[in-house]
Amino acid sequence: MKIGMVAGAAGSGKMKKDMGMKNTLCPASIGLAVSLALVPWSGALAAEAQVVEQGKTSQQTAPVKPIADLAEAQRVQQALNDFITAYETGNVIALRNKLDPTMVGYQRFLDGVVRDTTAYKQIRIHLLDTQTLAGPDVAVIQTNWEKRFISVSSFQPGLFTGHSTFLFHRGKEGWRIAAFGGDNLFASQSGVLGQLTITPTVIPLASIPAALGFIDIPVQLEVVDPDIAGLGTINLEVVTDKGDRETFALTELTPGRYTRNTLRFGAAVTVVPGNGKIDITGPTTVTLRYLDNNPGDNRPPSVLTRTIRVQ
Repeated sequence: MKIGMVAGAAGSGKMKKDMGMKNTLCPASIGLAVSLALVPWSGALAAEAQVVEQGKTSQQTAPVKPIADLAEAQRVQQALNDFITAYETGNVIALRNKLDPTMVGYQRFLDGVVRDTTAYKQIRIHLLDTQTLAGPDVAVIQTNWEKRFISVSSFQPGLFTGHSTFLFHRGKEGWRIAAFGGDNLFASQSGVLGQLTITPTVIPLASIPAALGFIDIPVQLEVVDPDIAGLGTINLEVVTDKGDRETFALTELTPGRYTRNTLRFGAAVTVVPGNGKIDITGPTTVTLRYLDNNPGDNRPPSVLTRTIRVQ
C-alpha cells in the first residue's frame, strides 16, 4: 500500500508531486489498528450480553407467588370438618357462627338443620372423593358424601347419598360457608333431588293373559327422597300411551325410601282410567311419574319419569 504526499508551493502556483516519500504499513500495524477501533464496540456488546443474561437468570430464579398454598387448602377442609361436626352434634349456634350471614337461604337452611336434629339421631357424615380449590379469599370444595342416621319416629337406620359443592369466603373470622350447590347434606328441608328407579323396564306382552281380569307382575319400584322422610306412603302416577291413568302407593321402608314390589296389569279391549289396573290392549309404553316438590339448589318442582315397555 502506497501513500503519495502532495505539497503546495507557496507563491509559485505550481503543484509538485513528491514521488520520493513512500510509506508501507505492515500486517501487525493493521491488526493493532483494527483491534483499537473495535475496543469500544466489543465492550458495549459484552455489557449488553451481560444484561440480557442477568435478565434471563432473574426470570428463571424469580419465585412465582402461588395463589394459595397447601396449608391454606387444609384450613378450608378443616373449616368444613368443623361445620360437619357441629351439625352432627346439633350445635346450631356453632353452625350460625360458621355461616356467611349474606348467604341466600340463610334462615331456611338453619330451619332445616333444626328439623334434622329433631327427626334424626346419631348422624354421621362421611366425605368421599373430596377436591379442594383454594384462593386468597375464596375456596371451593366438591365432594361425594354419605349420611347415616337413625330415625326418631321409626327407630330405623337410614342412609342418604349425594354430591355437593361448597363455596367458602374468608373474612376476619376465618373461612365461612357462603353458598351451597348440588345436594344439601346438612338440611333435608333445604331440598334434595329425589331418585326414581324401576326394574325391569321391559315386560313381555304374553305375560298378561287375556283370560284373567288382572295380574300382579313383579316390578321393583323405589323412590328415595329425604325431603319427605316420615310420611309413611307416597303416590306414584302411572300413564300409558293408550290413555290409561292410574295411581299406585309406595310404602316407606326406611326414612325417605319408598318401595313397591308389584304393578297390576290387565288385558283389555278398551282402556278405563282409574280402575286400579294398567289396561293393556296391545304393545304399550307405561310411564311412571314422581313429583319432587323440593328438589333443592333453588330449582323449581321437578317431575322424575321412568318408562316400562310392554311388548
